[in-house]
Amino acid sequence: MTKIVTTIFSGVLAFFLFFSIPGPAPFASPLQKSDAQQIGEYTAAMIVAGRGVVARNQDLINDPSKGDKGFTPDFVEAEMLKDFKKITGKDMSELSPSVQAVLQQVIDAARMSVQMNQQRINKKGTAFKMYIPAVFGRETGQILKARTDINIKQTTFKYRNAYNQPDPFEKNVLKKFESADYPKGKGYGELINGRYRYMKPIYVKQACLKCHGNPKGEKDISGHVKEGYKIGDLRGAISVSFPVH
Repeated sequence: MTKIVTTIFSGVLAFFLFFSIPGPAPFASPLQKSDAQQIGEYTAAMIVAGRGVVARNQDLINDPSKGDKGFTPDFVEAEMLKDFKKITGKDMSELSPSVQAVLQQVIDAARMSVQMNQQRINKKGTAFKMYIPAVFGRETGQILKARTDINIKQTTFKYRNAYNQPDPFEKNVLKKFESADYPKGKGYGELINGRYRYMKPIYVKQACLKCHGNPKGEKDISGHVKEGYKIGDLRGAISVSFPVH
């Protein structure tokens, strides 16, 4: 039943994106090769930050006794910026204007995802609201793609949604991340046919275990089967792609 509802919601989202979001939203200037590595790295970091905000607020989001939870676009943006600084060691304001412009587009897409889900997040009497880190990341990526030519994808070998299935480039990079010789946490970027592709590894944290930990094979709150991950295991990666000049 959960999968059917999720499929229906994805269809509604696609309809909303196609008819409601103006795009593409132009940047002040074309994205330059010289900025590509930073754009890839910091865009992925911002998505990781947003996923983290959703993950640590799951109990609040799914609390059936509360109505308005204060999990608003303003709250999420403020928390994302805090987490972004923890992840990168940089405040967004310290970055170049061109990189800031891209990150603002990511934040705007994230805000739109949160806003679209306010009604169900704040619905009393319902426990699981179907708004989890993976949904946040997918919606933010879809909104961003509708507004710009930046593609964001959450990918892994153990994907739950066909949308997240890795392509050949992503498979090769995921294998790099799995290698014991590859520095843990280091991203990987490459220029391919006029597009810069960047991937940032994602590792399992405590908040992830509710849905992806043990007992392996048991169903989680969303109806999916738990993979049996442990803290520190490679879960997958954030994949970013955009054209450069």
